[in-house]
Amino acid sequence: MKRILTVFLLVHCSIAFAQNKPNTGALKIIVHTVFGKEQLQLQNREYANAHGDSLYIDEFRFYLSNLKFSTTGVSFWEPDSYHLVDAADKDSRTIYIKNIPAGNYTTLDLMLGVDSMANVSGANEGDLDPVKAMYWAWNTGYIMAKLQGHSKVCKTLHHAFEFHIGGYLPPYNAVRNVRLPLQQVTIAAGKENILEINADAAAWFNDPEMIDLSKTNEVNMPGKDAMMIADNYADMLSVETGGQDKQK
Repeated sequence: MKRILTVFLLVHCSIAFAQNKPNTGALKIIVHTVFGKEQLQLQNREYANAHGDSLYIDEFRFYLSNLKFSTTGVSFWEPDSYHLVDAADKDSRTIYIKNIPAGNYTTLDLMLGVDSMANVSGANEGDLDPVKAMYWAWNTGYIMAKLQGHSKVCKTLHHAFEFHIGGYLPPYNAVRNVRLPLQQVTIAAGKENILEINADAAAWFNDPEMIDLSKTNEVNMPGKDAMMIADNYADMLSVETGGQDKQK
């Protein structure tokens, strides 16, 4: 199974913010955007996908939502859990979650995309605000994830490719549920922990379907092609833990 998200856990012993409830702690999630094993550089760094196409990435954005941390007999759902991660915006790549009950969590469940309730709830704020340019219309809903760039193999204007993956109604629901096993994310009362996540843009281009950019370079509506690419980036998850003894 290929990787779209690689998780590194760093124990962080600073005192959490005062607004945390008693017997709860906090978690800071830092998302690193990468291409393969390299840090992603937008626009000016040439990469090659699994098909062998050379390409540049100009934009990489996606929703992480409905985060749930679980261990035996205990689960914690983040309230109002919608986060738009943008490779071009460092602030968007830090997610802070407070009031997590103390415990050793072994699983993180989340959605890549936006659930149907948010798609039909009308005017939204924050990361769901249509001004974020991730919303099509009431009948097609949110763009779950977006990858844009250019490649000399694309026979399009400016050799551009554009993947705007969305759709929340069957049979073309592009939301993908993800489960990440963790090696004990410890949340201690009054403490803050750090979780670092790598999001791999290379994952969009293969497994289970190899993407040939000369043939597939424009996907901007719900349908079979959107489902194919969503399956690619959703099925490439692996989790690693490390640096448990590091402190802030």
